[in-house]
Amino acid sequence: MFFTSKSNSKPNFIMQPLAAMVASALLAGCAYSGSSGENTSKPLAETRVTQEEGKVTYWVLPGPRKLDRETFGTPDNPKMLLEPKVKAATQAKGPATVPELLKQVPIMVAAPEKARKVTPDGDYIFAQPTPFSNDARIIQGSFEATFTDMVKTDPPGKPGQTPDTAEFAAEFLDPQGNEYRVVLDHVVKPPFPGYQTEGGVMLDSVHHGTTGTGSPLMPEVDTVAALWGVGELHINGELVDDHRVMHLMTSEVVRNKDYELVHTRDLPLAPGERHISGQEHHTHLMMPPIKGTKKGPVFSPVPTALELPNDKNQPFLHIMFEQDEVERL
Repeated sequence: MFFTSKSNSKPNFIMQPLAAMVASALLAGCAYSGSSGENTSKPLAETRVTQEEGKVTYWVLPGPRKLDRETFGTPDNPKMLLEPKVKAATQAKGPATVPELLKQVPIMVAAPEKARKVTPDGDYIFAQPTPFSNDARIIQGSFEATFTDMVKTDPPGKPGQTPDTAEFAAEFLDPQGNEYRVVLDHVVKPPFPGYQTEGGVMLDSVHHGTTGTGSPLMPEVDTVAALWGVGELHINGELVDDHRVMHLMTSEVVRNKDYELVHTRDLPLAPGERHISGQEHHTHLMMPPIKGTKKGPVFSPVPTALELPNDKNQPFLHIMFEQDEVERL
C-alpha cells in the first residue's frame, strides 16, 4: 500500500491529566445497581499497563485472515457461523439493535460462510478486509491504562451497569502522519451472545478463539488485562466522535517474527519466535465500526483520517503496542 504524508510534525506524547476520565469511571461504578453476590467494597485486583513514547507501535491495516480448522472447521464442515449468533441475540433480552449489528459487523462473534473462501494455495480464509490482517505499519504511540476488577462475573443490568472501572488514554500517529488521541469514558459489558467479560474488566483470564468472548478471528489468548468500554476519539487536536466502542487487552504475544497473527495451536510462542524476542506480552487497542447509543450498539464506521488506496478511509482502529510494561497494584 502507498501512503501520502499529510503531516511531518510529531505529536506531543505527554499524557494529559486523567482527572475527568477518572471521575467518569467512578460515576459509572456508582451507577451500578445490580448484585453479583460478590463483595464490591474493594477491588479484587488492579493492574496498570503502560507504554512510553519511542517504543515499537504498529497500525494494523485491513486485510484477510486465515481461518484455523479448530475454530472455524473446514469448507465441508464449517464452524463458528453467524446464523446461530444472530438467533441467540434475537432471543436474548438485550438491546434490540444487536441482531442487526452482528449482521453488519459479524467478526465480533463469527465468520459468515459467504465471506469464506479457499485460496489457490489451499488456505481457508476470511476473504473480506478485517482488522486482523498481517499488514501493519510502524508508527509512534504511547498509552497508560489502569484496570480495576471488582467482580468475576457479568452482573445483571444494562451494559453500563457494572462496578468494574478503568482509566485509559492513548496517543499515536497513523501512517500518513495524522495525530490521534483515544480516551476511555467508562467500562461496559458488551451485549453480544456468548460474551462473558467478568464485569467489563478482565484480569488474568482467557478470551477470544473458541471461548465465546471476543472476536473468534483472534486466537485464544492468555490475558493479563482486558477491558471493554466506550469513549472519545480525537484526531489532529479535534474531538471527532464520542461513545465509540473500544476493546483494550494486554495478552501473551500473538505476532511472530514476520508480524503474522498466529493461531491458537501456535501458542504460546517461544521467546525467539515472538516479534520482539523475549517480550512476554503486548497490548492491543481495537476500535471496531460500532458506536454506543441509548438504544444499544449500532454500526458506525470509525471516522479515521487514514485514506486507503481505494480512496476510502479506514473504518476501524487496531493499534498494537509491542513494548508495554505491566505493574500489579
